Amino acid sequence: MWVTLLLVLSFVVVGSAVSLCWLQYPFVWIFGLWAGAAVAGAIVTRAVPWRVAWINIAVLVGTLAGFESWLWLREAATNPTRFAGTYTADYFVPDDLLGYGPAKGVSVTASEYVGDLLIYSVIYTIGADGLRVAPPHAPDAKGCVLFFGDSITFGEGVNDTETMPYQVGLKVAGQYRVYNFGFHGYGPHQMLAALEGGRVASLIECMPTHVVYQTIIPHVERAVGLTLWDKHGPRYVPNPTGGVRYAGHFDDVEALFRLAHWLQQSVLYDTVFGRRRAVRAQDVELYARIVAQARAVVESCYPGARFDVLLWDDRYIHTHDQVLTVLEAKGLRLHRMTALLPGYATDKTAYELHLYDHHPNTRTHGLIADYVVDHILEPSSHAAYVHDMQREQ
Repeated sequence: MWVTLLLVLSFVVVGSAVSLCWLQYPFVWIFGLWAGAAVAGAIVTRAVPWRVAWINIAVLVGTLAGFESWLWLREAATNPTRFAGTYTADYFVPDDLLGYGPAKGVSVTASEYVGDLLIYSVIYTIGADGLRVAPPHAPDAKGCVLFFGDSITFGEGVNDTETMPYQVGLKVAGQYRVYNFGFHGYGPHQMLAALEGGRVASLIECMPTHVVYQTIIPHVERAVGLTLWDKHGPRYVPNPTGGVRYAGHFDDVEALFRLAHWLQQSVLYDTVFGRRRAVRAQDVELYARIVAQARAVVESCYPGARFDVLLWDDRYIHTHDQVLTVLEAKGLRLHRMTALLPGYATDKTAYELHLYDHHPNTRTHGLIADYVVDHILEPSSHAAYVHDMQREQ
């Protein structure tokens, strides 16, 4: 009996190690293996108390295996889309400051499908500076606009000339230089790291007059490291003065505690303790502090520059009211999409790429570009004021 149990346990230990290193859903297999080992223990054990114990262990671990499987299946079924094109290979590259970013000086194709139905087929062109290509500008351009954000600002699902930042440049006839610092999956922590870490200063060739940060409510999760794709992103923690300080990368802690790294491969563990856990009030506050500190850096480095926040507000997300409250409490200049896009609060479909892809379509990028030009860049004499401020320094 003991020889049999030892052989079974040896097999389970080796199988668990292989699952962690090589399999896509490791804890489904690990829980299943240990449940099987418990069943084997119940079969070969003659003593009734031990047999009952083995059966209880088998039921418990088998339940965990079933729950883990259900969570994986539910997550896999959330979005039935698939991607194709050269964008799926060697496009995302490591970046020690921002966590990751695009390869420089490339032009890639990107397509998205639901089954065999094509949602979009576009080209993403990244310049030698690592930013999506900018619109042409006049030699005597009077202003300089920096756009920050995620895939919405970057322009996922639309071509180079259809993104909101590019259309802004076209609508002002090149009178503003435009830089698009947005990228897939980014959050406010990448914006702040790019500003504080010198990335922005090293890339721009003009004195910014406007900085526009476009945010969605799920940026809260991104700002505190609750995403699966941004494990090496810049990590910020609160400081006693009400701001934040840079504290390395999200995965620095995981590197010190290997067990936590392994456990986060379990959807069950990650849902309760890890990156899939629910958002907390302190997460919302940290997100708002990061945005406010980015504004402070802009105002310190580029006196007279205007900092605006475009907020994709969605009252159906449970943290909506919290996010709105803390951003307003920081005194940020907010522009809400529910006020900007007619009917958006009740029906978003007219503004989206597809039922299964909620990124804005080309028309929506154009509407937001119109708003930016009319309500952020051109009102009053802000650009002239900034120019005068810079000339006096």
